[in-house]
Amino acid sequence: MTFGSKITDTIGKLHRKFWREEWNVGVIAQSAEEIFRNGITQPVRWLPQRSPWEMLADPSVVTTPNGNRFLLTERMNHWSGRGEIWSAPILASADFAKLELAPWIHASCHLSYPFPFHDDGGSLWFMMESWESGALHLWREEEGALRHIGPVIEAPVLDATPWYDGSEWWLFCTFRNDGSNERLQLFYSSHPAGPWVAHPANPIKQDRASSRPAGPLFWADGKLVRPAQDCSKTYGGAIVLNEVVRLDHEGFQEVEVRRLAPDVAYPDGLHTLCPAGDQTIVDGKRWAFQVLDVPCKLASALQGRVRPLGRAGLPGRAFLPRIR
Repeated sequence: MTFGSKITDTIGKLHRKFWREEWNVGVIAQSAEEIFRNGITQPVRWLPQRSPWEMLADPSVVTTPNGNRFLLTERMNHWSGRGEIWSAPILASADFAKLELAPWIHASCHLSYPFPFHDDGGSLWFMMESWESGALHLWREEEGALRHIGPVIEAPVLDATPWYDGSEWWLFCTFRNDGSNERLQLFYSSHPAGPWVAHPANPIKQDRASSRPAGPLFWADGKLVRPAQDCSKTYGGAIVLNEVVRLDHEGFQEVEVRRLAPDVAYPDGLHTLCPAGDQTIVDGKRWAFQVLDVPCKLASALQGRVRPLGRAGLPGRAFLPRIR
């Protein structure tokens, strides 16, 4: 290693140690289908930053049985390094920037990537990233509340993204302990509650630039589109829209169609794309330095807040407010 490369490597390590990723959620006045066709042509309207000590990421949208829509998102406190799921009602006439987010689900483990979905009978199901628990868990809406069904995949799953093709369920994800940004895993099942069978070709894809899931699959112009993260230079650096051309028990294949670069306000990352009717919800990243992060990181290290993979606690029914 040359002297110059050593200096660059040292600067990179200091950057990662004392600079933080600041994520925020925004809305684009374009449908996901239009973005697939033409790219992002409308400005991103970002939520106001709440405080220097928290961030928002991994947005999703859920429609409840009575037709109300809610934004769900990870809210993380930089001091604890632990995410919770927060929510806000989406009113047809409301200004997105004025959404009133409030805590929705918390646990003694890190939570992120909330993923609500409906089955073909209209039942509402819910997954979220909880890799510290050592498994992927599933919930189902029953009488206005979410009931914990149990673990469905015994692995530290990241960004679990289910998809129903009309006859079978598919689930895309990566593993925290096995190439989390590059090795794409696939499972299939006849029912959301499982059993989920690992695809025989796992990992079905190995590519830091277009593997890790970045939001729900969707149809555009008769093509099945899978958003993926471009982590080739940094985690969640951009989004790649892939067309899935093969999806069966023996094989998987997709081709890149479009790459979406970050917005100027958050120029260092874009890693979730969530269809929401004639709008699309995204998140963006920028690097920032906060002086108080230095003692915070030192205190976290001393207190052992860099948490090892293990069986951390999960929320039960009592932690989940009723869906209105």
